[in-house]
Amino acid sequence: MTQYLAVTAMGTDRPGIVNKLAKLTASCDCDIIDSRVAIFGNEFSLIMLVGGSYAAIARLEAELPVHAAQWELLTICKRTSEHTPMDFTSRLVAEFEGLDRRGTMKRITQFLADRELDLAGFSSNARQGDDGAQLQQVELRINVTARVDLDALEASLEELARELNLQCRFHRMEGAQQD
Repeated sequence: MTQYLAVTAMGTDRPGIVNKLAKLTASCDCDIIDSRVAIFGNEFSLIMLVGGSYAAIARLEAELPVHAAQWELLTICKRTSEHTPMDFTSRLVAEFEGLDRRGTMKRITQFLADRELDLAGFSSNARQGDDGAQLQQVELRINVTARVDLDALEASLEELARELNLQCRFHRMEGAQQD
């Protein structure tokens, strides 16, 4: 029976560090099922779902902290189970853009939580515009079930964008979505 381990690693971004983690995972006889890498400032962050036998996962749990210390990484591991996808019929991608203001992500994520919507992922970016203004861009990927009225959801998100003084656009992705 396959066991699963969620692994997060963070450290200074440098060439080859993801390869070291991939080699360690393979040497423990584990498979990388899913992974994401992001760069924040000079730091990289990796999260991956690893699968393997009970012994293989236990070996990775034992060896990772030793190697992480040598590679100057912070790591966290958590045993988990295989993902059981919900019955999503589509995905709505919502993009917000405008002046960067404190609290924007709090308001947007509160909107989603209040409606018990499934946030499949999001990304945000703050940057300085050509005129020196601080700008932000937020992209939400919302998994949608058949019970959600997409037109009403878009209208509600447009109202939220107006309240936040942001531009908003949508892209509908029909069909079942899995991450």
